[in-house]
Amino acid sequence: MAARVARPALAALARDARRRAKARAPRAASSSSPATTLSVVSWNVNGLRSLLKKAPRALDELARRTDADVLVLQETKLGADGRGAVDGEGEAPKFLREYGTREYATSTARKGYSGTAMFIRDGDWAKMKRVEATRLSAGGFDDEGRVLTAELDSCFVVNAYVPNSGADLKRLPERVEVWERAIREHVRALESRGKAVIYCGDLNVAHEEIDLWGRHAENSKSAGFTPEERAAMTRLLEECDLVDTFRAHRPDARAFTYWSYRAGAREKNRGWRLDYILASRRLADSIVDAYALPDVLGSDHCPVGLRVALP
Repeated sequence: MAARVARPALAALARDARRRAKARAPRAASSSSPATTLSVVSWNVNGLRSLLKKAPRALDELARRTDADVLVLQETKLGADGRGAVDGEGEAPKFLREYGTREYATSTARKGYSGTAMFIRDGDWAKMKRVEATRLSAGGFDDEGRVLTAELDSCFVVNAYVPNSGADLKRLPERVEVWERAIREHVRALESRGKAVIYCGDLNVAHEEIDLWGRHAENSKSAGFTPEERAAMTRLLEECDLVDTFRAHRPDARAFTYWSYRAGAREKNRGWRLDYILASRRLADSIVDAYALPDVLGSDHCPVGLRVALP
């Protein structure tokens, strides 16, 4: 079993993240020109309407705590009306009001299933060409609202909710052979346009043994820790020249982002690290901070964040 992370340590991590956010001082820049420090935060909310009903200020508090420039969500479970389901048509936003760019991708295959959202804070730094729901030519996954892609001046941000292979691994072949190929092609196509890529979201895999609390042999037959899924993650990192920003910044940290609701898994810290922010390798030396926030409640996942210096 992984050692339980002490609450004082979590509090210290949160204070450190807030201090860094206020300072907005990059550790390193890749050129002599002025750098922008970009803060990206990702959270699988396991139902956006449910979260906002339980805690209407949850996203505002998270955005304020992390000083997020880009906030992405997965498993929003909204209907086809997307924004209207939580914001109301033609009304002022009820949450994240400083984030004027708001985009939702929703499932047309199944109501109240899957779904992603992206919120980008107003400001000159975020001169943006477009944000769009992305179809990957990935079979039935394209109808499940799983990908949003934003183009900023200095980089692309891709928000993905990677398909779960299922309790009986029924979707494992399609996930590995169809989805993973399609997302690699998408990331490589963005990279070929000369900008760095930040690929984030619930990637539904515990890549290394350190990313899973225990019972590795037993869990190797479970969705999220099969050899096929882990190998696909390795191939993504290698072929797309990406780095796992959390692991690059905290190589020995045992930090989880998902806990089953069963058997008190969160209280026992029997978790999985399923949520990631990956980035083009050219950004590796410009990582200011990469972290998880396990003390943020409201979902069976917790948020993860990245602060990185962009030229």
